[in-house]
Amino acid sequence: MASALQLPPQSPSPSGQVLALLSTLSNPSSSSSQDAHARHALALKARDDALSLSNDSYSNLCTEFCRVLCCQSPESLSMEVLKDFHDSLAGDSDMFHKCCGWIQNNGGSNAQREGIMMWNTLRQMAGLLLKNALVSPPPPSALAQTKRMKLSPEAATEIKHALLRCLTDALSPIRGVASTAIARCCTAAVYLEKSMGIFFSVKNWVELVPFILHCVQVGNNTQQTIHSRDSIEHHAGIGALVALRKLLEDIPNRVAAEAPSTSFHELVPALLTCLQSPLQTRRKEALACLNVFIFPMPGALVANMDRYLGGLSALASDESAEIRQLVCQGIVSLLSQRAEYIKPHFASIVTFMLTATSDGDPNVALEACDFWLTFASLDEDSYDDEMMGCVAQSLPQLLPVLLNGMVYPPYKIEELLEDNAIDERGGDDRQQDLAPVFHSAKTKGQYDSEDDDSEDEGSDDDMDNDDGEWSLRKCSAASLDSLAGIFGASYVLPPLLPALQEGLQNTDQWIREACILALGAISEGCMTEITPHLPQLHPFLLTQLTSQDSLPQLRCISAWALGRYASWTVTADDPSLVACSIEALVGRLLDRNRKVQVATCSALGVYVEAAGDLMTLYLEPVYRALMEALQLYRARSILCLFDTLGVMADNVGTAIGEGSLPGIYVPPILKYWNDIGRENPMDRTLLPLMECLGSITVVCGMNYQPWAVETFEMAMSTIEGCMMIISHYNNISDVDDELADPMICAIDLIDGLIEGLGSNFATLVAGSARFGPTFPNLLGQIVSHDIPGVRISAFAVLGDLARQAPTLIEAGLPTLISEAVSSIDPTHPAVCNNSLWALGEICVRCGENAGPLNPNAADLLQNLIPLLMGNSVDIDGNPIDTPVPGIVENAAITMGRLARVNPSFVAPELSRFLLGWCDGLSKISNPIERRDAFNGFVLALRANPHSIQGAGPLSQIIGSILFAVVSWHVAPDDLLKGASLFMVYQDFQPFPSEFGELKASLTQLLSDLKASAGQESWNEVESQMPVNVKRLIKEVYNIDI
Repeated sequence: MASALQLPPQSPSPSGQVLALLSTLSNPSSSSSQDAHARHALALKARDDALSLSNDSYSNLCTEFCRVLCCQSPESLSMEVLKDFHDSLAGDSDMFHKCCGWIQNNGGSNAQREGIMMWNTLRQMAGLLLKNALVSPPPPSALAQTKRMKLSPEAATEIKHALLRCLTDALSPIRGVASTAIARCCTAAVYLEKSMGIFFSVKNWVELVPFILHCVQVGNNTQQTIHSRDSIEHHAGIGALVALRKLLEDIPNRVAAEAPSTSFHELVPALLTCLQSPLQTRRKEALACLNVFIFPMPGALVANMDRYLGGLSALASDESAEIRQLVCQGIVSLLSQRAEYIKPHFASIVTFMLTATSDGDPNVALEACDFWLTFASLDEDSYDDEMMGCVAQSLPQLLPVLLNGMVYPPYKIEELLEDNAIDERGGDDRQQDLAPVFHSAKTKGQYDSEDDDSEDEGSDDDMDNDDGEWSLRKCSAASLDSLAGIFGASYVLPPLLPALQEGLQNTDQWIREACILALGAISEGCMTEITPHLPQLHPFLLTQLTSQDSLPQLRCISAWALGRYASWTVTADDPSLVACSIEALVGRLLDRNRKVQVATCSALGVYVEAAGDLMTLYLEPVYRALMEALQLYRARSILCLFDTLGVMADNVGTAIGEGSLPGIYVPPILKYWNDIGRENPMDRTLLPLMECLGSITVVCGMNYQPWAVETFEMAMSTIEGCMMIISHYNNISDVDDELADPMICAIDLIDGLIEGLGSNFATLVAGSARFGPTFPNLLGQIVSHDIPGVRISAFAVLGDLARQAPTLIEAGLPTLISEAVSSIDPTHPAVCNNSLWALGEICVRCGENAGPLNPNAADLLQNLIPLLMGNSVDIDGNPIDTPVPGIVENAAITMGRLARVNPSFVAPELSRFLLGWCDGLSKISNPIERRDAFNGFVLALRANPHSIQGAGPLSQIIGSILFAVVSWHVAPDDLLKGASLFMVYQDFQPFPSEFGELKASLTQLLSDLKASAGQESWNEVESQMPVNVKRLIKEVYNIDI
C-alpha cells in the first residue's frame, strides 16, 4: 500500500486566448452596453465554431479548457501568456485586472485574495465547459460530415491526467467539477461508445479506479488531525471518494464489471476503513459509496459483509444527521435487495429503525420510515416468519410513531396557511397548481391500454396532493397502508384505534387531519374490522367535509377518506348513505380553495366508480353542480372536473344520455372548448375535455346527435391546426411529442363519435360542409403521419370506420391498407397493434371480396409471420427478444380474418408459421375475434393440409393444434398463463353455444388429424396429453386420445 501520494503529470499552462475567451463568457451582464453584449455573442460563436470546426480544433479547445481547470494560480503563468491574455480582451480588460492585476501591481493581500477568487471562477467555468464538450460532442459544422467530434488520443490522455490531478485540488468546488466531469464522461462512454468509449469507459480508462483507490488509501494512512485537513493527501482522499460516489450512482454495474479486478477488490476494505475516520466528510462519502455497492453486490462486499454491517452499527448514533440517514439508507437497500444478509440481525435492526423513525431530523426519519414501507412491499420469498414476528412485535410502538409522522410539520403548516389565504382572495394560478397534462392514444384489439392499470395515475397522490415531494407524511401513510395490508386488523387496530379515537376528537385540526389520513390508509387492510365503526365515522367525516370551520386541508382529507370507504357506503343496507355522501361532495364542489375542489371532484369520481348505475338518481343535480363548477374552476381543478365527467360516462352507462340530461352538460362543455380554443387551440386543458367528450359520445350514442356536427368540426379544426404547426418543422424529430397531443386527442374524439353514432357517422360527415369533403384525405394523412402517437389513433379510427361506416374509406382503401401494412412494426407496439386490428376489421368488412386486399395481401402475410414466430427484428436488424403484449394475439386474429377472405392468401406458406399461429390462437380472449381467427385457421388448413407435415415434428404440431382448440374452454383471464396451465386445469368451460358451426368444423378437423397422423404419431401425442385434456377432448369432440 502506497504511503506517498503519486500524481499524474502536470498539464502545461493555458494560452492567453482561451483565458480571454473564458473571461468574456463568464459575465455577459457585467455591462449594459451593446459592445459588451456583442463581445459575449462573438465569444459564444467562437467557442461553438472551435468545438465543431474539426477534430483537431475540438481537441485543442478541450485541452485548453482542461489546462485552465488545472492551473491553480495566475502566478504560474508566464509574462507572455499574461500579455496575450490582456491583449486578447480587445480593450475590455476589466476581468484581466480582477484576476491578474495584483501580480503586475504588487497588490496587497486583499487584492490577491479577490484575484484568486476570480481566477477560481474561471477555472470552474472551464471545467464545466470541458465536461459539456466531452459529454455531448457537437456535430460538425460541415454539412457533408455526419459523425460527431472526436478527441485525439494525445488530447484524451492529457485531459484524463488533468481530471485525476484536479481531484487532489485544495478547493472543494474544483474537486467537485472534476469529479462530475469524470462521472459524466464515464457514463457518456456507455452511450457514445465510438467517440467516448475508446477513451473514457471505465474499461479503457485503466488509471481511473487505481488512482481513486490510491487516493483513498493515502487518505486513510494520513494522520487525521485538524492540521491534516489542509494537506494534499486529505484533499485527494475526499476528491476520490466524491468521484467514486458519483461514478457508482451513475454506472455501478460498469464500475464493478470493468474496473481492474485487483484495484476494485481493494476498494471495499479501503472504504470500510474510512468509516472509522474522525472526519465527517470521509465517513459520509465512504458510506454513500458502500451503500451503492449493495445493488451490484461485488464479491469484495460479500467477503466483508460483517465489517460493513459493523460499520453501520457503529455509525447508527453518529452525530451527523447525514450519516445517520445513510445508515438507514444502507439498511433499507439491503432489505430490498439482499435481505438474507440482515436476517440474523433483524431484531436489533427493527429496534434501531423504530428509534430512527422518530429521529429529530426529518430526513433521517423519512429514510427510516421507508424501511417499513420496503418491508411491507417485499416478495414472500424475501422474508420469513421470524422477520414478520419482529415487525409485528414492533407495531404497538411503531404505529403511533407513523401516526405522528402524518401530522404536517410546522413549516409546512405555515406554507399551507399562506396558500389558503391566497385561495381565499381568489389569487392567480400558482405553478404547483398547473399540473402537466398528458394523453395516451387509444389502443385497440387484444392489448387495450384503457384496461391497463399502469395507466392509472394519481391514486396515491390523492392521499396528499400538496406537492410532488416525497415526505415523511406521505411515507408514514403509505407504510401504514402497506403494513395494514400484510398484517391485517388483528395486529394494526388494537394499538392504532386508541390513538385514532383520541386524535379524531382533538381540537387541533391538523391532528384530526392526520388521523383521518390514517383512517383512510387502513381502509383496504382493515375494512372488515373497521366496518362496525363506520356508522359513527361516516357522519363524522361528512361533518369535517361540510363544516365552514374546517380548514381546507381537513376538508380535502375528509373527501379523500370518504372515497376510500365508498364501497361500504354503496353496499350498506341504508340507501340514504349514498344520497348524503353525494350531497356533501356536491355541496363542496364550489369551494373557493383549489385543493378542496380537486379532492372533492376526485372523491366524487371514486363514488361514481363504486356506485355505477346507482348514480342514476343523482345525475341531474350532480351535472348541474359540475357545470356551475366549470365556470369557477381553473388549472388543476378543471382537469379533475373533466376527468370526473369521463368517469361518469364510463361507469354510469347509458343513463347519462337519456332525456334532457345531455342538454345540461354538453353545451357548457362545448362552449368552454370554444372559448378556450379561440384564445389558444393548443391549450392543454382541452386534452381532458376532449377525452371526457370521447367517453360521452360513445355512451350517449344517437342521443349525442344534436351536438355531433359541432363536436366533429371542432375536432377536425384542432387536427388541422396541429398539422399546420407541425408542418413548419423541417425535421420531425424536433417536434415535441406533447405538441401532437391535441391532434391525437381530437382523433380519439372522432373515434368516439364513430363508435357512438355507428353507421350514422357517414351522414354526419356528409352534413359537414366545411370538413365533409376533406375528411377522407385527412384520414390518409394521419395514418401515414410520422409521429407514432398520431398513427396509433388514426388506425383506431380506420378500424372503426371499417366496422361502422365503410363507405367513407372505400375510395382510398388500397392506400390505407398499404399504410397499415407498412406500420406492422413491433418496435412501435401500440402502432403495430392498432394497424393489425384495423387490417383485421377491414378483412371482416371485405367478406369474401378479396379485391381490395389483393395488392397488399402478400406483404401483409410476410409482416405477420415474424410476429407469430417471434423472430421480429428492429430497424437495425437486431432481434426483438421481449414479447410485446397483444402482438401475437392480434397477428393471429388478422391472419385468421385474412384467411377467411381468401384461404389462398395464407395457405401456401402455412408450414412456416403454423406453430406460432396456434400459440397466438390459444391466447385470444375476445370471443368474436377468436371465432374469426379459428374459422380462418380451419379454412387455411383445409386449403393446405400437407402444411402439417412441413411445419415441424408431427406430434408437436398436432399437440399445438389440440391446445389451441382446448383454449376455447379456458376462462379468458387464465389464457395468458400458457399451455402449462392445462396440466392441472379443471374448470373447463363449455364451448359457446352460439358458435355451433365452428365447433362442428373443429370436431371434423380433429377427427381428420387423427385419421391422417398414423397410429404411431397419435400415440406420441396421446402420451403428452394431460388426463384432464384427454377427457375434455373425448367428451366435447368425441375424439379418443
